[in-house]
Amino acid sequence: MTNYKHVRRRPLEEGDLVLKLRTMAGRDMPPRKLDSNWEGLFIIRNVLGPNTYKLARQAETLISRTWNGNDLKKFYS
Repeated sequence: MTNYKHVRRRPLEEGDLVLKLRTMAGRDMPPRKLDSNWEGLFIIRNVLGPNTYKLARQAETLISRTWNGNDLKKFYS
């Protein structure tokens, strides 16, 4: 069993670039075998609470729903 006591979670902050997990909700076609599990390049606009975020596209259009931090991955350029 692996010991993760030295791993530190880094909370996401406003202005961070993130990728979001591709979900099946609202999609009419299931993802193919070799499709990526992550999509887009989004900016965190608001931190609403612990592990709850509001995202915007790069063109500054705000996405209407909130996202859980478990479904986001920080993008490093």
